[in-house]
Amino acid sequence: MVKVRFAPSPTGSLHLGGALSAVVNRRFADEHGGRYLLRIDDTDAARNVEGGAEAIESDLAWLGVAWDEGPVRQSERFGRHREAAHAIGEPDAEGALRFGQTTLLRADGTPTYQLGSAVDDLDFEISHVIRGSDHRANAELQAELIRALGCEPPEYIHHGLLLGEDGAKLSKRHGASSLADLRDAGIPAEAVRAYLDELGTPKHDVHL
Repeated sequence: MVKVRFAPSPTGSLHLGGALSAVVNRRFADEHGGRYLLRIDDTDAARNVEGGAEAIESDLAWLGVAWDEGPVRQSERFGRHREAAHAIGEPDAEGALRFGQTTLLRADGTPTYQLGSAVDDLDFEISHVIRGSDHRANAELQAELIRALGCEPPEYIHHGLLLGEDGAKLSKRHGASSLADLRDAGIPAEAVRAYLDELGTPKHDVHL
């Protein structure tokens, strides 16, 4: 069965690039009779914003992007992440657990993004990981972690990024780039969704 996931970090309202991933995953699931998991990747407490997960849920509802399972917070699965880390990791001098050059558990016992992402993709039986090309470098490592845990990794598909006028990945510094900004500017959800649908699954980066 096809199963995809959209896994934003709870850092506030989605930017357009994140919204593109959300729409791409929903369309892929629908086209293949699959399911869509909403996962909140909140392993990095320093980046989390209070109310950030709720803002994302509101953004997805505004866009008309439904999910079939979740939302699941990675922070609620730290016990499972630690179990996996102890199965494949080795302690270092600082008390962290590592897999080769990759830290799995920090010295304080919290899991890293790479570990949490791999374990959750495995446990929730994700068949296709569809995300921006800025994550391309993570695919080989996450696949290696899943294989080390005795399973086959999902298929990884990376789409182009939305770029600002300066050619850099779209971010808050480009002005009205979040869905909250667009809502505040009076732009209808239907127009934003139509734009993202029109982009499809871009193979190359797109200038906004």
